[in-house]
Amino acid sequence: MAFGHRRVIVLLVAVGLPLIALLTTQIALEATGFPSATSAASAAHVVAEASPGTTTAPATGTTTGAARHAAAPEGTAAAKSGASVSSSAGTAATGTAAAGTAAAGTAASPTSGAASSTVTPASPAATAAAGATYTELVTLASGRSYDLHTTVQAGQRRPLVILLHAYLHDAAAMRDLSGATPYSDEHGFVLAYGHAIDGAWNSGTCCAGVNGVDDVAYLRELVADVERRTPVDPTRVYVWGYSNGGMMAARAVCEAPEVFAAAGVVAGALLVPCQQAPIRMMHIHGTQDTTVPWRGGWSDYVKVTFPDSRTESSRVTSSSVVVGVPWDGGHDWPWWATGKLWEFSSQQRLASQQGVDGDADDALPGTP
Repeated sequence: MAFGHRRVIVLLVAVGLPLIALLTTQIALEATGFPSATSAASAAHVVAEASPGTTTAPATGTTTGAARHAAAPEGTAAAKSGASVSSSAGTAATGTAAAGTAAAGTAASPTSGAASSTVTPASPAATAAAGATYTELVTLASGRSYDLHTTVQAGQRRPLVILLHAYLHDAAAMRDLSGATPYSDEHGFVLAYGHAIDGAWNSGTCCAGVNGVDDVAYLRELVADVERRTPVDPTRVYVWGYSNGGMMAARAVCEAPEVFAAAGVVAGALLVPCQQAPIRMMHIHGTQDTTVPWRGGWSDYVKVTFPDSRTESSRVTSSSVVVGVPWDGGHDWPWWATGKLWEFSSQQRLASQQGVDGDADDALPGTP
């Protein structure tokens, strides 16, 4: 019996001593600030649950995405991206066995060992590299919108062309019809496609989908917004349009002559009086157009009579120029219209800027 008790005592000693040693080691580790493997794993789980979508600090000294963004030197792809990057408290773990531990042996709470990065994508204008071409949908402060297409060229002011779609059309239809997007890339101007309310422009006596809409004010706001986003030459801002959009372009150049250096009208008409300021306008119109007859009402305002032959200039007054381009077609945007409008518009500058540079090339065609 005594022998049996001795065996039990020996067994208890053999099992108990390692357990006591293990518990002593665990207590010592926690007293120095190093959590056990179990507590570190729990901490990492808590962070992931509390902050979905964040990046926890990897083990063995790997740098987190937030740290890489923060460390990117000026001139690198990350530094040039233009994205807004913010990093929460905490650093990447170095030499530890699990995420959630402090870097370089510094004590930390279970949640402070995880690094998170929140990246807010910026406008393509900010993120695109120099020379890159991009298109973006822009919402104005007024709540209205437009499509902007340009190439990033820092510091280089370029002409701006605004294109206005036809009645019940949209910007996508105007883009496809005109082919202006690739043309702008080739010829180096900024391009904006306007968005009418309910598909209609308030061009005067035609087509406004909502009564009282001030589309001239919208175009002013659009121009100012583009100028904030990309370098624009304010003396070379042009507005073109098709059908109801052409009518709106004609109204815009008449009522905002300090903004628009020229207008391009295709299959449209000028429906408002336009005698308060000089205008520069090219009017392309199909002689077979029965939707907006090419000899209809608009000439009563501008006092232009198109000749039967294809003559491309008609003086309105001593200070205004309207170039008429009749063609043998109907109510359409001919394939050559975009190039013709650019050929005309690119020569025009705001009248107040003539002679500033002392360059004879700045003078407007057909003016004294």
